[in-house]
Amino acid sequence: MKRIISIIIGLISVLGLQAQVTECMRIYTDKDNYLAGEDLWIKVCVTDSAEAPFSKVAYVEISDMRQVYAQGKIALKNGTGWGRIKFPQTMHSGAYQLTAYTRYMRNQSADRFPKKYIAVLNASQATDGDDVELLKDSVSLTSGNPVLSPLRLSTDKAVYGNRSKVTLKLPELPGDLKDFSLSVVRRDCALQAFPSAVEVQKNNKAAGERFIAECEGHIVTGRLIGASADSVNARLSCVGKDIRIFDGQLQSDGTYAFYTSEIMNTQDIVLTALPGKGRTGRLEVISPFAEVLPAKLPKLRLAYDEEALIERSIGAQLHHILPVDSTHGQAVLEQLHDFTPSLSYNLDEYVRFNTVREAFVEFVMGVRVSKADGATIIRILQDDVKRFSSLKALVLIDGVPIEDHDAVLDYNARLLHYIHQYSGRYTFGGKLYDGIISMITHRGTLPGLRLDENSQLFAYEFPQNRPDFTAPVYDSEEQLHSRIPDFRHTLYWNPDITSATNTVSFYTSDMKGTYVATLQGINSKGECVQVQGEFVVR
Repeated sequence: MKRIISIIIGLISVLGLQAQVTECMRIYTDKDNYLAGEDLWIKVCVTDSAEAPFSKVAYVEISDMRQVYAQGKIALKNGTGWGRIKFPQTMHSGAYQLTAYTRYMRNQSADRFPKKYIAVLNASQATDGDDVELLKDSVSLTSGNPVLSPLRLSTDKAVYGNRSKVTLKLPELPGDLKDFSLSVVRRDCALQAFPSAVEVQKNNKAAGERFIAECEGHIVTGRLIGASADSVNARLSCVGKDIRIFDGQLQSDGTYAFYTSEIMNTQDIVLTALPGKGRTGRLEVISPFAEVLPAKLPKLRLAYDEEALIERSIGAQLHHILPVDSTHGQAVLEQLHDFTPSLSYNLDEYVRFNTVREAFVEFVMGVRVSKADGATIIRILQDDVKRFSSLKALVLIDGVPIEDHDAVLDYNARLLHYIHQYSGRYTFGGKLYDGIISMITHRGTLPGLRLDENSQLFAYEFPQNRPDFTAPVYDSEEQLHSRIPDFRHTLYWNPDITSATNTVSFYTSDMKGTYVATLQGINSKGECVQVQGEFVVR
């Protein structure tokens, strides 16, 4: 009883802290103008009125006054994170609003979310939504009215050739600057400075709706379809070679919340609703984004180099054809639960059998198949009492719980690599299991398995976990003379610069022109400070 009272007091304290803490955010991008089809690299920095930021996820949206065109989730560590957002090829030319926020910040007005205007040009097609005024004279390249520092970034040479190494030296920075990011981009557009973004036309927060902070990780929310909410056990499991299962917690509005932790990047997941016997139901994922639309947007006024823009457009299109770098791949995740198998079988070391049923009979010890209430169930021998449990075991294939044990027994054993047995009692989705049997296939992707009508398999984008900005390195003759074109407009982007960083190096691309290196940070007054330098590629 005392333990329950302590837990309740702790929960009240946490809720009270959340009621008092406010969060704010700063955003940095690799540049201020983009082409449709290019990538936007973004860094976010979250601070709050407590000792340390508690939100673990930031959300980013790019929108005009009609719709949201691109979105992204960014994992936060100690309040800082970065990611990459792909612009669709269908975006019109004009000004867009970039908005960032945390889930907890949605408890306040969307007018208070940090915002930034960016320019997007569609060089491959004209649309009815284009809102651009071309200028004859170049004007300010920057937006957001940053403070330009008298300090300068310097390079080892003033002029470089294509695919040449550049060494960039950083000056000694004032002690009140922090949250640095460094980008190197080609100057081919000159933008008139945008005003500050303030007003919001719309966001999807319902009146009276409260959002708790994502203190552990991304919260996936599902809406139940086809069954009564209070009669369902909901479960989210990640497909793979480890056990990563999350129970759905029923909310006051009838939705289910899955409090995930340490799950990053795009993952295949199985979302399962387990209603009463003979009933069906499924869960539909609810978007975690606020879908903020600006009340108005400034007119895009710019001057540009037509030849350079065409060249840059070709590079944006080639990006989809050429080999993709490693940051697009699925992340390798750590085991979520600290479980240790009591028995393990590497099936490559045994005679292969056609079905799991045959494998259980021939060499897997401590497993019994029996009938209960007309259904086939798999039980595990309990080491502590030396008898088979009266409860069914939790059976997994590639991390996904399979309730139909007949389907498991008929599964093709030739696809399996390992069978792990776990002793003890476990609770998942409100159900109690005596032991776990985890079957891992060679591919780890549920090959040859058909899920029941209460489960659905799909790819889900979890928060990006600090993807690397990758670029070619031309340090050999073979790489230098490679016939793969290099039309990078952003040569370098590093969101993790510190005051101790003295120099950085990178390679130029196949595109000539003037390149601008920009180091961004924030001073003690909260002002964005920029330190810049230039070099030429011929």
